[in-house]
Amino acid sequence: MFSDSCLSFVSHISRTFCLKSAVLFSLIFCLSACDPAPSGLSEHKTTTSLTSIEKVPTRELLTRGVYSDLLLNPHLISNAEQSLFVQDLLEGLTAYDVMGNVIPAVAQSWQTEDYKTWFFLLRDNIRWSNGEVLSAQDFVVSWQALAQSHSQLKSYLNFLNLANSQAVIAGNMPVQQLGVEAIAENILRIQLDKATPHLPAMLAHVALLPSYQNQATQFISNGAYRLVNQQDNLIHLEKNPYYWASEKVSFKFVDYQKLEYSESVSALDIVLEPKQVPVGTQYFPQLCTYYYEFNLNDPLLQKSAVRKALVSMISSRRIVQDVLPQMQVATHFLPHSMQLESTLAWEPVVVEQLLEQNGITEKSPLQLKLTYDQESLHSNIAQRLVRMWSQSDMIRVSSEPVSWQQLLEKRAKGDFQLIRSGWCADYNEPSAFLHQFYSHSPDNKTAYRNADVDKLLEATLLPQTTAERQMLYGQIAQQLQQDYVVLPIFQYTRPMFMHSTIVGYHTDNPTGVIYSKDLYRKVSSN
Repeated sequence: MFSDSCLSFVSHISRTFCLKSAVLFSLIFCLSACDPAPSGLSEHKTTTSLTSIEKVPTRELLTRGVYSDLLLNPHLISNAEQSLFVQDLLEGLTAYDVMGNVIPAVAQSWQTEDYKTWFFLLRDNIRWSNGEVLSAQDFVVSWQALAQSHSQLKSYLNFLNLANSQAVIAGNMPVQQLGVEAIAENILRIQLDKATPHLPAMLAHVALLPSYQNQATQFISNGAYRLVNQQDNLIHLEKNPYYWASEKVSFKFVDYQKLEYSESVSALDIVLEPKQVPVGTQYFPQLCTYYYEFNLNDPLLQKSAVRKALVSMISSRRIVQDVLPQMQVATHFLPHSMQLESTLAWEPVVVEQLLEQNGITEKSPLQLKLTYDQESLHSNIAQRLVRMWSQSDMIRVSSEPVSWQQLLEKRAKGDFQLIRSGWCADYNEPSAFLHQFYSHSPDNKTAYRNADVDKLLEATLLPQTTAERQMLYGQIAQQLQQDYVVLPIFQYTRPMFMHSTIVGYHTDNPTGVIYSKDLYRKVSSN
């Protein structure tokens, strides 16, 4: 029988090149998805591979290839492959549509008056794969178990602003005091410490899936698929007849196949980050951006005009095209899908004039130190930045390559002028990026302080329409852009092989989540 924590695939967590201190809660999408070069994989038993068998695509079977261990316990997940697998089996209160927008899932609706006390109404026909009724208490049990576990994902409960989560996780308060309660079989009440208008978007996270409470000899799911068995390097799923939207699920079966790094994937339907990149591989945008942060405690870098001059000298397009052509060029710290009409219009910048107006001359040049981790990718990008800035006789740039740990320490201490950084979001909403620039945010390491931005951020937490909140987000983004708080380089993308017959997904989806239930096959009638 299967363990409820792990199947017999070999585990592997690849090292990220996203700055994890800046991405405290991106425990899924940045541990593996941000690193295209895994550090190694333990040996595993080699068995007959589907890719070595000539197979004809059918409308009944979807095959997904994976390289890493697949888990049944969502609280132990550490990479995107594991997350996608579990989300085929389990479904939370909310989910994503094919564009990455949050939609109702197990919860059919929700209500709140102050964004602190929320009520989620579960659908009438929600059942587990064994036919038993799924109740609000199944979410309570799962979240309480997460708070008491050793999982890194339990930090997400704090990120939610879930009432008493910090004290419960620390063991200073009974788990029953966690801010989640089933007040009826089909009504879940969520109590937050702070107003959080974007809570529904945050609830699509894999850490918050429900768990079956009773003893069972097999894994019980509530998602579109249920577990059948594992045969060597294949895990077989079949359509869950008790899934509330089963009539919309096209594929009757989904197979997950464990792959060797050297294997061809062309006979499969979907492979996340294929090691052998075939024709048909597509690059999906991620909710992750790569940039350099200015330290505004520096007397000269405090001046937005100096930062403007430095940013205007850099061609992110040239850097990305020469180093990582598959990434999306960024002129903004927000991902492309979140950029509003408030972005700044292009204007010519006379760099020398800006620098001279701020006391920087050839005789008294700006001494600039660039701090970055010394892996090849970051070193390559840093050296290109150095060359671009060194074209001016008014700027003297020195490089400071450091270890990964030193980079984290220097950023935490504010011991830098410009430092390699980045941000990944756990939910698809601008607040996931904007709140790091709040004056009192623990994630604000640049010493950026702007009272107007603080007021706008605070205003986004007040009761209002989505359109009104989006307008506020636009004003915040415009002010941050005018202040040149960071030097954006690129937005991460994730390679994914998609067989030419597979449809039902959208390449602009930035969440990285492609549920098997949304896919179907377009097979020629000839």
